Order: sequence, then C-alpha cells, then structure tokens
Amino acid sequence: MGEVIGQSTTGAYSTWAQLRCPLIGAYDQWQKYVGPGPQYHNLVIDSGFHPDDGLFVRVDQWPYRFTWFDVNSNPHEEYAGPIVGYNNGFGTSPSYISIGAYDANWNDTTNPVYTSVDNLLDLKDITDSLVGLTVIYSGGTVATTADAFENDPPFSAWFGQDIGLNAITSITDIDTFTAF
Repeated sequence: MGEVIGQSTTGAYSTWAQLRCPLIGAYDQWQKYVGPGPQYHNLVIDSGFHPDDGLFVRVDQWPYRFTWFDVNSNPHEEYAGPIVGYNNGFGTSPSYISIGAYDANWNDTTNPVYTSVDNLLDLKDITDSLVGLTVIYSGGTVATTADAFENDPPFSAWFGQDIGLNAITSITDIDTFTAF
C-alpha cells in the first residue's frame, strides 16, 4: 500500500537527513547496537563529548572498524570515526591531539596511534565550529587548529595537532562540548 520514507528495508541509511554523532571518548568506547533486522542503525557510546546545545556533529557515515595488513603482513584493526585521541610524547618528543581514527592504515609504520585521518566529520562543521575550540588536557590547555581535524593530511605519518613537548594522559574538556 505504501513505502517507508527515510529508511530502506534493505538496511541502507536514512535518506532524509545527515547522520550525527557525538565525539567518541576513545577507540574502545563505542559499539554497534544490533537490533532486529539484518543491519545496525544505532551505536552505543560509553563516553565522549556532545555539543552543549544538545545537537551532535555531522558525520559522513557511522563510525566503523575494519582489518588491514601492514607492510609486514601483520593484521591491524582500524577504528574510524570522530574519536578523541592523543599521542603522548612524554615530554621528550612532541605530543599530539586529534579527532579521528585509531590505528589507521595511513600511519602504517607507526601504529597503533591516533590520527585525524578518517574522522568522518563534515567539512562544514569543522570549519564553522570545531577549529579554535579550547581543549583542556592533563598537561595544560590548547586551542584547536585545523590540524586536529585534518582528514586529508599533506604527508604520512600524521598524528594530528602538535602541542609541543607537553606530556598528555587525558583530555578532560572541550570548549562548547559536555563530557559524558
């Protein structure tokens, strides 16, 4: 008698709006929620950051993970999505912050690390509202630059935004976002 509008019966994504997602707290802080039917349509996110205004950031697709093999044929599991990450230089080499993937094949010889590659974020959201945010981390405070969100970096390996010789063990606050 009729057609479902906004959802395909074959499990494709909704057609009426763009997907939205919070910033995920770490690569292991989310999982697919499998309900009835052959496809998942929801995520369970254990920790992260959502915008103070209650809306989520736009993403091109749901976060996902996949297996890839490095130059030595070793298997890796990449976690792609808007994942809040950091790489600690322990005060002896640069530390980095990023919103993106963990163990991405882009950083083949330096993994597993976080990178802004494969963050799935909408470029308009990055430009309009994410660059310039104040991030509080265990060793201090920094304003985000485009490097923290760069999805198409100029070279590999790419770790995100260089925050200098500052040890970092956690990110506790992002301006205009609420931790959960």
